[in-house]
Amino acid sequence: MTVRRGDRDRGTISIFVALGSAMMLLFLGIVVDCGGELRALADADATAQEAARVGGQQIDQTTLFGGGGYQINLQQGYAAATAYLQKLPGYQGVVAEPPPGTKMDANATSITVVIHPVYRTALLGLFGESSLKIEGTGTATLVVNGTKEG
Repeated sequence: MTVRRGDRDRGTISIFVALGSAMMLLFLGIVVDCGGELRALADADATAQEAARVGGQQIDQTTLFGGGGYQINLQQGYAAATAYLQKLPGYQGVVAEPPPGTKMDANATSITVVIHPVYRTALLGLFGESSLKIEGTGTATLVVNGTKEG
């Protein structure tokens, strides 16, 4: 009588190990890409703040020379903020825009810039999620001689 040993499983991988490895890779992807997304959110907010400062420097000269005081020309402000963004690496194609419902009135003393850059994922692309859309917001308020205008 011949006794066979349990050599039938040699060289094979169990379903448990295969699924466990895939789950670990997914978990690692979530951790890495969530951390990357948080860094990208902080960078987007800082960049939107810088773009708002650039936009806030666009003074409405007609109002100023007409005796109406210092005001921001919002049309020129958003155009300048967008031009600033186009010069930054990773922000080509990103447009500075006002928050929804913003009135583009002539007597603005602050400008709020909203940007929507895209974060390219590092590992979640393996599972079909190659990019995440993020939002950055920054506001600049016009200050003349140490006091706020308006």
